[in-house]
Amino acid sequence: METKIPQSIQTEHEELHGELARAIKAGGKTGDAARTVLKVLQPHMAREEEFVAPALALLQPAAEGKLTEAMAAVQPRIAMLESELPRMIAEHVRIVETLRDLVRAATEENQAGIARLAQVLVAHAQQEEEILYPAALLVGRVLGEKFGKR
Repeated sequence: METKIPQSIQTEHEELHGELARAIKAGGKTGDAARTVLKVLQPHMAREEEFVAPALALLQPAAEGKLTEAMAAVQPRIAMLESELPRMIAEHVRIVETLRDLVRAATEENQAGIARLAQVLVAHAQQEEEILYPAALLVGRVLGEKFGKR
């Protein structure tokens, strides 16, 4: 079964890329800092889209008790999430460091909107750790209980 990235996550990732591209175009220290953020953020977001998003796409069917056996095909990706989770959390530490650098640079260069974007991204990383990653893991556990480990 092919799983889709939830539209809200796909849209958010596209918007973040666009906002960071605009921040890079601002130039100066702000642009340099935004470029560094994007460099560390892109591979992380790719891992999220590979391991987290497919599980989150099944969150609503899981909550409604409407999982099908075909959906269990996502279990290997969720298993990879479990093994990749320490790395992803460590990446958050690096991402947050680069975002704090972006806040400082943007503040120095009077780029309040870019500083605010960086602060929003810091909060987003926390939301992933507190909500999205655990939700994805729970979907895996529900699939395992319903259809067995694969």
